Amino acid sequence: MEIRKFESFSLQDAIKLVKLEMGRDAVILSTKEKEIYSEELEKNCRIYEVTATPSATMTGKVISPKAGVGLPKVDFPKVKSKNETTVVKGDPSKYRSPLLSPTLSQLNPETRNMARSLANALNKDPVKDRLLSSESNKKSQLNENSETVEEMGVLKSEILKVRKELEALPQIDINEQVQEIKVLLHDIMREKYKQSSDIANSNITDIGIRLRSAGVSESFINQLTTWLITLDDPKTKEELLSSPEKAKDFYLSSAIKFIFKYLKVTGPFRTDQNRKKVICLVGPTGVGKTTTLAKIAAKLKVNDGKSVELISMDSFRIAAADQLRVYAKILECPFAELSDKNELIKYISKNNNHDYILIDTAGRSARVSEQMEALKGLLQVPLPIEFHLVMSCTMKQRDIDETIRGFKFLTPTSLIFTKLDESWAFGEILNSSIQNKIPLSYFTTGQRVPEDIEIASKERVVERLLKL
Repeated sequence: MEIRKFESFSLQDAIKLVKLEMGRDAVILSTKEKEIYSEELEKNCRIYEVTATPSATMTGKVISPKAGVGLPKVDFPKVKSKNETTVVKGDPSKYRSPLLSPTLSQLNPETRNMARSLANALNKDPVKDRLLSSESNKKSQLNENSETVEEMGVLKSEILKVRKELEALPQIDINEQVQEIKVLLHDIMREKYKQSSDIANSNITDIGIRLRSAGVSESFINQLTTWLITLDDPKTKEELLSSPEKAKDFYLSSAIKFIFKYLKVTGPFRTDQNRKKVICLVGPTGVGKTTTLAKIAAKLKVNDGKSVELISMDSFRIAAADQLRVYAKILECPFAELSDKNELIKYISKNNNHDYILIDTAGRSARVSEQMEALKGLLQVPLPIEFHLVMSCTMKQRDIDETIRGFKFLTPTSLIFTKLDESWAFGEILNSSIQNKIPLSYFTTGQRVPEDIEIASKERVVERLLKL
């Protein structure tokens, strides 16, 4: 590879020499600035050294110079070393020729553009540009931060204003509002179909609205209304068109028959002949199991003339056993406080001369498996035990379903619903009994013992569902 070095007092002149000697396509390998000492000027001067190679050498091709074309010869002063510096005799300006320092107008366009780019690069101060750019960015960021702070202040004041307005609003009972909306929708829908010529649809729709406002599940309502539509044959329709009241009674009585078909009740507790009956009330906390047990005991003893024993196995709630002991004393019934299944087995084996043994248990959560395991021990008692699941009408439908699912391993004989006086609807009672195929036995309607308890009946449920 042919590599040559060219020196001149300016970088532009050195590059011009490269192009004159090696052609326009010459490749510059490096540039270097050197300092020399001039004896005539008695001072140091700078020169530029450019290392280049012809492009033909780089590509492996040999290009001979054109015939008749000569290159100008430039004589440089002789340079020798002195104290590690280069010494040049004479004035450097004497060695500058028009060839070495041409003006931009004398250069061809390609060389002129290269010279301008190189001059711009040499005159550029990157440190200064970076400082100016950084200062501009800081000012822009400060402006943005100040605007953001102002916007946050405005937003904060708006939030405080909205919060004050919300706090000033009157508190409302959501459940009461929902019930009022249901009643309003019921009235609106009934008025809508009152003037309808289609008597069948208006009556069926009215029944659906009543059941829906009572909380009955949509699946059961759809089954009922579908069945009622099948009763609308031409003969029946002609008979009912003559009397709207007759049509209303027809569809209402048909709906009641449909509900009676699926709803099951057990009636009051009954004992088999010559056989003791052990009844155990189970359920979640706070549903009124102890009070309900006392009410049932009073009904059995006072109204039916049966002998009753009361047992408390509620060791979790404070004074739970004392409460049942007071009821037993009032009813003049035997009372026992037991802690586990072993004590229960011993007690039942020694005391078997009463018609009923009523057992009160602690409130259990269907979510806690340990509490459910404690109840499984009661299944090992020699005498068969009837488990009756006690729940409150104020519970949500989902909570009722989860509770029944959690206590299902006991195979409950019936469902007992309490606090009917605190509930607006009977839909949850109907849904729970029909969906789980467990009959109803008792309803409680207050805290008085023994007055506020009634035997579950289909008529009572339908009366509350259809608002008869």
